[in-house]
Amino acid sequence: MTSAIKALITIAALSTLAACVETSGGGSASQMPVAPNSPPFITTMSGSVSQASINACRNTLAAQTVGGVTVVGGETSEAATAIYMRVGQNGAPWRCLVGADGSNPSVMFMGSEGTL
Repeated sequence: MTSAIKALITIAALSTLAACVETSGGGSASQMPVAPNSPPFITTMSGSVSQASINACRNTLAAQTVGGVTVVGGETSEAATAIYMRVGQNGAPWRCLVGADGSNPSVMFMGSEGTL
């Protein structure tokens, strides 16, 4: 019975995460490209990315920009968690570095300034 409860909790947690994170970048031609010399723009979500880090980055970016914020990817390392997002109708690319617990989110625009 304990394993059944653990399985239900896991399914509920994954369902909650899936509802909160949009992973489709849409791939439309209208999305702003990433600047040529930028770090790679990740569009997959690592299973080790915490919901706290996603929420902190999404909220920080939403407070600084106009338009919807869509989380498209994330990865973790020993140093920080990186959350990749697109903003607005043109899908402007942004990256946020944040602690796994959601502390100290720092956002960076990754688009080409020439296409603004």
